[in-house]
Amino acid sequence: MKKLSIALLLIMATLNVNSQTKFSIEAGPQYSPDLSWRIGVNSDIPISSRLSVVPGLYWSNRHRVTKENSSYEDEGGTYNKSKESSYSANYITLPVRLGIRISRLNSINKLQILVGPYIAYGTNGNGTITKIVNGIENDVKYDSFGNNGMYKSRWDYGLDSEIQYTYKNKFKLGVFVESGFKKLYESDNDFEKVMDDLFKINTVNVTAGIVVGYQF
Repeated sequence: MKKLSIALLLIMATLNVNSQTKFSIEAGPQYSPDLSWRIGVNSDIPISSRLSVVPGLYWSNRHRVTKENSSYEDEGGTYNKSKESSYSANYITLPVRLGIRISRLNSINKLQILVGPYIAYGTNGNGTITKIVNGIENDVKYDSFGNNGMYKSRWDYGLDSEIQYTYKNKFKLGVFVESGFKKLYESDNDFEKVMDDLFKINTVNVTAGIVVGYQF
């Protein structure tokens, strides 16, 4: 994965010598499924007046929080308990998208759609499970990718799509969705496990976010 990332950066740097190839740095918040972030670079390589190839390299954080409340009865009475699991994981993501220009408002402003596959690898992460029984709190920390972690796999792949507006050939604003084809999350409470068995709600993972960027 490291060699692939370095190779992609070298290709992007080489292609950037061409005056028609644009290089961008981007960052912004994302939901995956809770609030996190993404930052990275990409190149826009024209192949026709309306089409371009847009390879990228991103560093992102995926964050997931689940909560469960319940009660039980014992000889001493009724007891309340709660459980909160909070996990985050950092991923390197390599998308290769086709850029389709759908509108050029003038010579320096454009609107385009980006669509293409991506592959991602989880580098590291950590999580905390907090249990509270009758007011007594107990915290346990885990490796997100370990035996007790919520993430089932370091590898992820799927489809990346984005609608993006470029202002004055410099400033970029976009909204993106990553639709993962691999099941990443392990259900860690009873309700999610039932829903997962019935509807396979965790089979597909989805990340959505906003990016702002600057194009050189």
